[in-house]
Parts: sequence; C-alpha cells; structure tokens
Amino acid sequence: MDWNRVRYIAICFFIGLFSLSYHAYSQNANAIDSLIEMGDDMVDMEDYKAAEDKYDQALDINENYVLALKAKIRVLLLREKYNRARRLAENSLETHKDQPAFYLYLGEASIGRERYEEAMDHLNDALEIVDDTDSKLLNRIYVNLGAAYQKQNNFEEALNHYSKALDIDQTNPNVFLYRGNLYYKREAYEDALADFKKVLELDPNNHLAQYNLGMCYFRQGDKLNACDAFHNACEMGNKNACRMVVSKCLRESQSQ
Repeated sequence: MDWNRVRYIAICFFIGLFSLSYHAYSQNANAIDSLIEMGDDMVDMEDYKAAEDKYDQALDINENYVLALKAKIRVLLLREKYNRARRLAENSLETHKDQPAFYLYLGEASIGRERYEEAMDHLNDALEIVDDTDSKLLNRIYVNLGAAYQKQNNFEEALNHYSKALDIDQTNPNVFLYRGNLYYKREAYEDALADFKKVLELDPNNHLAQYNLGMCYFRQGDKLNACDAFHNACEMGNKNACRMVVSKCLRESQSQ
C-alpha cells in the first residue's frame, strides 16, 4: 500500500472538511450579524419588541453568540424587563466570564429592581476586568455606580462617580441627565439647567431632560421658559409635561 498516497488523501479530506465547516460558520456569523443590525435599527426606532425578536432569531442560530446576547440583554433593559435581563446576563456569564458588559448589565438590572447594594457589587466586578481602553464601557459603569449611590442619597459619592465618567467620555447624555437630577434635588437649579441643556445638545429628543428643564425654570419662577419647555416635552410624549401644560400653563393663561 502506498502510505504516502493514503496520507495525502487524508490530508486533502480534512482540509476539505475544515473548509466546509469554516464556510458554514462564516455564513452563520454573517446571518447573525445581519439580524443584530436589523434589531439595532429597530431599537433606534424604539420598536423594542421587534428588536428583541430579531435578536432571538440570531440566538436561534447560535445561542452563545456574544454580540447577540449583549444586544438582547440591552433591549430587555430598555423594556424594563429587569428579571429577564438578570437571568440572561447570569447565564451568559457561565460561558463568558471574561465579558465585563454582562456584569454591567447585572448592575443595571439590579438598579431597575431597586437593589442598589447588589448593583454596586456587580458594577465593581465589571470594573475589575474591564479593559482600560474601553472608554464607553468604563463610562457606563461609572455612570451606573453614580446612579446607585444617588438612589441611596449618597450625593458626594454619586458626584464623584459622575465626574469619573465625564473624565472618560463626555458624549454620554445619561451622565448629565443623572447629575442634573442630583443638582435639582439639592436645589442647585443653575447647575441642573446647565446639565439638562447639555443632555439636549447630545440627545435633542430626550423628553426627560426637556421636562426637567421646565421644572428647573418653574422652581426659579420663570414660568415663560418653563411652559415652553413643558410644551416641547409634551410634544415628545412626556405625560408629566402634558399635565404641567394643562395645570400650570393653560389654566393660568386663561385666568389672566
């Protein structure tokens, strides 16, 4: 028997098998990425249920695909499905312990469930393994740590973590939104106004910032600017702003 020929045939067979496997894997990866992109587009349109359906289709192809897992957890958090987000993040960590984003999502889910000490534990776990060059993820971790401290009325630590977040990245509107809320609660209305205006520079359709802008003006006795902000926020779909328009703007203008 010609062993060299047998060896050659075996090598060719395994090369062909590897090529087929790689081609199938590549096709699957492309299909998953396309589904994730479609889901992301739906998130941009705030159609979160449709986005989740696309991410589920991606996970049907590969249940451990990291990008699809992250995308689904994010949309569950947007839908305020905190228990489901927590379970999926915990399951994901069983096979992806090196992914700090999953600890971040656990922290965000815990904040949504009003378990702030638990949230800080998860967020600090994320800090321990996050790459120092991943500025966006670091920023989100510090923002959420600040939010957890703020919920516990530890305003100094909250401000400290918001400052750390801003040192890393000043393009995340949530930092300014949360810090603005903190300033508002401390009746530092000028500082709060500055932060809410910054939110609207970064995210012009942020109805919470627009409503809070109105509340700051209202507390300062500037009803003209307050009502203008409430009208804008109401048009964006903020129900509290609509109530303020009716109770503080329309009625008072009719009584004059």
